[in-house]
Amino acid sequence: MKKIFFVLIFLISLSSFAQELSEGQKAKNAGNDAYRSKDYVSAINNWEKYLKSGDEGVASDTLTLQLYNVCFLYAAESFLEKSDFPSACNYYQKYFEKSPKEANADGKTNYNYANALYKINKLDDALRLFQQAINVDYKADYSSFYMASIYKKKGDEGKMQEVLTQAIEKYPDSKLLGKMVSILCNPLLKEAAMPFNQANGLAKEAASGTPEDYIAKMTQACDKFQDAIPLFDKVLKLDPKNQQAITYKKACEDNIKSFNDYKASLKK
Repeated sequence: MKKIFFVLIFLISLSSFAQELSEGQKAKNAGNDAYRSKDYVSAINNWEKYLKSGDEGVASDTLTLQLYNVCFLYAAESFLEKSDFPSACNYYQKYFEKSPKEANADGKTNYNYANALYKINKLDDALRLFQQAINVDYKADYSSFYMASIYKKKGDEGKMQEVLTQAIEKYPDSKLLGKMVSILCNPLLKEAAMPFNQANGLAKEAASGTPEDYIAKMTQACDKFQDAIPLFDKVLKLDPKNQQAITYKKACEDNIKSFNDYKASLKK
């Protein structure tokens, strides 16, 4: 009986000893639990303790290391869904630092990170990542649209027009085509309005002057009307049904024709 009792005590002692986990192992288990619960920030924090613990087997535990690295992406996506853009950007940045090859090749990640950066007004970084999304052919039309919006926000109308013009040509079936055309047409209409308004002003001056002044002023006015026509044509190439461009172009042509008819009548 004594011998059996000693064996039982020894087994119980071994069992108790086996249950005593190191702090590193406890952190690993806590990280695993947090990961299963989709609490990615807690998973990261606990696995970080485990990976730095120096426990035996940590150096060869590549699975935990891989999960730890990808958890930064999952955390970023979770914050993005909650519209917590600063936190999303923080975890996206860490993911790119820890897994640069995978991150740069992933169009969705570049696109989502760019959107988060756009929301917190980090425009240059957003531009770079939208361009990377285009490079790997992920939502290239949407990325182009947002890039154009950024250039507009930065006051670079020329670059905005360049990006939108290229996007309209490359992605004619895009759901954003209407918006891209509308955004592009507005500055083109403003550009066309400058010579058109100048021509109108000269035409009004001509109407109240002498016959000689009329000829001189209307000649200048018609030159301006002529300058405006190709600008309205640019709008109509993008948006053939744009009523403003149609109306103003016709006004240019009608004024030029009326003046040419008047000059022809003087020769009779």
